[in-house]
Amino acid sequence: MYNVYMVHNHIFVIRHGESENNILQIDSAKLENKDKFGLTDKGKKQIELETKKFTDFDLIITSPLRRAKETAMIFAKTSKCKVIENDLLSEVDHGDFELCSYEETDSFLADHNDESVPFPNGESLLDAKNRTVQFLKKLNQNHLNKRILIVTHGHIALFILELLLPDFNRQEAIKNYNDDKSRQVTEIPLVDTSP
Repeated sequence: MYNVYMVHNHIFVIRHGESENNILQIDSAKLENKDKFGLTDKGKKQIELETKKFTDFDLIITSPLRRAKETAMIFAKTSKCKVIENDLLSEVDHGDFELCSYEETDSFLADHNDESVPFPNGESLLDAKNRTVQFLKKLNQNHLNKRILIVTHGHIALFILELLLPDFNRQEAIKNYNDDKSRQVTEIPLVDTSP
């Protein structure tokens, strides 16, 4: 569906560690609330475990939301590399559902069952996927032969994997979205997938 070919860099993707809003089960994606929710102690430990496996990134690019930035900074301590914030990696904008429960957001998605339907005053899942494509294209334009860690949120991480891994099934991954496993680094092999 998309012509995104990851041939210029060695990419690693991680969803931020468990955060305060995860415990409260509320959605928060707007930049005006970006500093509101940080990592829990469990979330910090999840990420510290991952830093023992991955210590040599050239660059870390993160969502500007606090929980993602805190995750990125834990990795930056071991990799000793630059961290760049990028708004394209923010969570799906839930619009009027900002700071509402996961249950309300999930109910809206179930009622509409169409990725192109936006949240009221927000974006659709398709909008967020297109934003992810834009991010990946810019990444290829701006960096070459780097080991890059991308720190983002659930939906965006899954979109990246769907776009870059030929056999990845996002719907299956959503069904089996294990909280601890979703906090692990996924490595995207540096393979030329262009036609």
